[in-house]
Amino acid sequence: MLEFFKKSVPVPVTGSEQEQKALYKKLKWQVFISATLGYGIYYVCRLSLNVVKKPIVDAGVLTESELGLIGSALFFTYAIGKLTNGFLADHSNIRRFMSTGLLISAMANLIMGFTGVFWLFVGV
Repeated sequence: MLEFFKKSVPVPVTGSEQEQKALYKKLKWQVFISATLGYGIYYVCRLSLNVVKKPIVDAGVLTESELGLIGSALFFTYAIGKLTNGFLADHSNIRRFMSTGLLISAMANLIMGFTGVFWLFVGV
């Protein structure tokens, strides 16, 4: 598994100076768009609980205190994840790291949405 996330070998720079500038401009836009979309998708997955809090309380599934515990757990998990994943992402293949993280986040949201095992993710 460590081999899968290992940094890729740098590609040697080739081509004329004009081709390098064109490639740099293209890559600069690709990084900007992928970072913006990637963070947006992560943010939506992270805040999906806020959308359904009121209906959950109104239906009597959970109390506001229980939702507060879940929210606290998500906040601390997010903070710890930002710290550790930042270090890990700096030393890994970011394409594989980010796509794996998005996949895991999506699966966790689907599991919590289609089943009642959200307590498994909170650990309470």
